[in-house]
Amino acid sequence: MITNLPTYLAIAEEAFAESERLEIGARTPREDGQPGFVIKYDPERRSFKQSLVAIAFYGMYLDALLFIVGGERLGKAEYKKLDRKKVPYKDRLIALGITDPSLLTLAQHFRDARNDMVHDEAFEITEIQGKPVHTAQKIAREGSEIVTQIAKILQSAP
Repeated sequence: MITNLPTYLAIAEEAFAESERLEIGARTPREDGQPGFVIKYDPERRSFKQSLVAIAFYGMYLDALLFIVGGERLGKAEYKKLDRKKVPYKDRLIALGITDPSLLTLAQHFRDARNDMVHDEAFEITEIQGKPVHTAQKIAREGSEIVTQIAKILQSAP
């Protein structure tokens, strides 16, 4: 089988590692000795940019992984019905035997946040009330976590 699956994961992991390195490097301990950090402003937003790359490629990896495993377990034609209808991750994962509620919730949150970030819709600051605000670095961490967990489960299952 020819697939870009390992390449997607490698790009995501490299971008995520660079984002973490940049984010940690921007922190300095508070001068007053209190807990916490002072975060240095990066006008080029390098950690944010690397997080966006990681998010996009973790999503591409997860979609490709589910398609491959879904095709193997359910048959390509059957899995395509789930994939083409843009069925939520939760339902696709359940169809593949993953039923852990916390993992299903995390996967759906990642997908929703990824869609919000990848399909950016500008809004006025006054419109933010009551809407979720995502930080790219946090969503990239979630992407890393769910991809690792889901891949481990799918690769160990019969």
